[in-house]
Formats: sequence, structure tokens, C-alpha cells
Amino acid sequence: MRRKLIVNADDFGMCVGVNTGILRAHQTGIVTSTTLMANGLAFDDAVARLRDAPRLGVGIHLVLLGGQPVAPPSDVRSLLGPDGTLPNDFGLFLRRLLRRELRPAEIEIEFRAQVEKVLAAGLQPTHLDSHKHTHAHPQVLDVMLRVAESYGIRSVRQPHERLTFAPLAGLRPGQTLTFIKQKASTLALTRYAADFRARLRTASVRTPDAFFGFAHTGLLNPALICYILRLLPVGTSELMCHPSEMDDTLRHYPTRLKASRVRELAALTDARVRAEITRQNIQLVSFAHLDHCDEPRTTDHAR
Repeated sequence: MRRKLIVNADDFGMCVGVNTGILRAHQTGIVTSTTLMANGLAFDDAVARLRDAPRLGVGIHLVLLGGQPVAPPSDVRSLLGPDGTLPNDFGLFLRRLLRRELRPAEIEIEFRAQVEKVLAAGLQPTHLDSHKHTHAHPQVLDVMLRVAESYGIRSVRQPHERLTFAPLAGLRPGQTLTFIKQKASTLALTRYAADFRARLRTASVRTPDAFFGFAHTGLLNPALICYILRLLPVGTSELMCHPSEMDDTLRHYPTRLKASRVRELAALTDARVRAEITRQNIQLVSFAHLDHCDEPRTTDHAR
């Protein structure tokens, strides 16, 4: 079997700079897929720009952390902070989830509202993933799978990364500590990996065979991308990325990924990366490819 790669840019719709960067990374780089934030500040701008990108696969970046809910606030009270927004604190989210303070029924209401907003915009989503990988947790995954089946969405992100694919290639001075923190987060997520695979075996959705980009969130550069390309396993893999151009909204947005997004845009459009894809005979695809392939629905590559 050939090696195939989905290059998915997260956070489409977050702001105009992110939208511009993702479309540039698709049109002049290697991005084949993106996931749209239904509660993003630039959702309408993102939808309008898709007219110029008919080959870009578009999924939904389901959001439980940060921003306004799409559902009526009165219907999702357990998900909201005192200010009526979705708290942008993963640690708090996880603690509240473990204490059963977040109601699964309200998570489902919010997820359905986000999917409905994307469908109402005339888009047919290729897949689902989630902001900050909240669906790695079994409680959230169960809701996501119900929503995917209900709307006939046939693919989801498999967010568990092989830690053997964790080089330091091309890191800038001062980025090693960030890498160590990201690698620790990746390792922490593996506690849910076996349960994730077990649930997917009986679900009516597909996932890519392998996933990359979590341990290197905010760190991708041409050398690192080329390293990953050379070691891709047989089958279909996903590389997560966060390209953007800088704008005032991003400068003030509550995210640690700011200048790193601009660097990722440069890396994803770098001629050396495109040349390595050709050299390695890697086929670039989107999540739509999973609906038409004969590969296994799930694998154990994430172990």
C-alpha cells in the first residue's frame, strides 16, 4: 500500500489571519484539509473564502474550550463559566469532566448546534475533530460518535501520537522546553488510547492510521516536517498544523500559538517540503479519501 498523508490545518474561522494563512498553505503549500470552528470570530469569512478552494477538505473543529457557545446558553449551562462563555482552561475542563459536572447531554446539544451551523452554511463536513483534543476523553468521544453517526459524518481524528516520532529537528533556541511540555501532554493523552481504539472498533466511522503534530504543536519547521515525511508508516496518516498570517485579532487572541503560526505557514509552503513529498512518493489526500479506500477502519499505529 502507498503512504498517504492528510495535512489538516486546525482553527479555520478563528480570525481572518488564520483563514488567510490556511488558504495560502492550501493553495501554495501542502495543506489538504481544514477544520472549521463554528463559534469562530471569522466563521463567515472562512465560509466565503471556501469558494476559492474547491479542493480543500473541510471538517468541523468541535469546540468546548473558549469563545461563545453556538447553542442557546440556557441549554448548555454546565459548559459555561460565570461570564457565559466556554472557559478556555483545559485543566479546569478536565477536572470538571472527571467530577461529572459537565453534562453529556449538554455537550451533545452544543456539538449538534455547531454541526447544524456548518451545515446551514452549505458545507458537507468531511470529518470531526475537537479543539485541544477534548474528544480523546471517553465521555466526549461517546458524544462525538453519536453526533457523527446522526449526521452521517464518516470520519474522525485519531488524536494519539506515536512518541517514537518526536525528534528535535530544526528547533529554534528556546523551543526545547516547549517541546518537552508538549511531549508530556502527548504522553498524558495516551492513557485514553486503548479505550479510544476499543470504542472505534464498533463505531461507524473511520480514522487515519496514524497521527502526527501534537508533540510538535507550535514547533513545526521544514526540517521537522521532512523528518516526519521520511518516517511515515504505510497507510493514511494525518499531520495536524496551525498556519496563519498575523493580524491584530490573533495578536490579542487567548492562545499561546501566535508567531509560531506564521512560522508554520512558511514551513508548509517551503519548497523543500514539497520536494520531500515527491521524493518519498507520498500521496496528499483529504479525509474524503477515507470514504473511498479499502484500508482498515482503525489500526493500532497509535500504540
